[in-house]
Amino acid sequence: MKEEVRVIVKDYLDYFKDEGEKLKELETFLNEFDEEEIKDWNNFKGHLVAGGFLFAEEEKKFLMLYHKDLEMYLYPGGHIDREDSSIYETALREVKEESGIRDMEVVKIKEKVIPFDIDIHTTKEVKAKQLPSHKHYDFRYLFVINKEEDVEIDKSEHNDYKWVDIQTLAKEGKYKRVVEKLRSLLDLNE
Repeated sequence: MKEEVRVIVKDYLDYFKDEGEKLKELETFLNEFDEEEIKDWNNFKGHLVAGGFLFAEEEKKFLMLYHKDLEMYLYPGGHIDREDSSIYETALREVKEESGIRDMEVVKIKEKVIPFDIDIHTTKEVKAKQLPSHKHYDFRYLFVINKEEDVEIDKSEHNDYKWVDIQTLAKEGKYKRVVEKLRSLLDLNE
């Protein structure tokens, strides 16, 4: 998976040229840990995760799920499972599992299936599950459906969902950089 990540990052930086400095931390992480450790949920130095922003074209809205442990609305996503053959497969599986929506298209960047955003963030501690704060190296893909659908949330992880427009998403400080990319990729001018 390390080589896959390096190829994804190279293709990603061909399009998002100004993000090279930010992704140096990811390269350091890949050099420090082996193939299994970079995916291991119990590696509390950090691990790879993947997800996707799901966009309903007709309503021009994005799906957000309320994560019970983290107590906030997030896009669908999660950890890499042993059965996942690629980071993209993880993202697609997570979006399908967490939404119950099956029929969607990925937005390609320069004709390639690569994330529209790679983010590095520190998770908050979840005391109830004895999970310390740790780094997530997050590969975010963009998926599109025709129109909003009812969502079948995984009640063990989420307890609510909502479809939000780009202006609502922009009000979330943590998505400011992502919102500009989404506006450009989806041609969402205010």
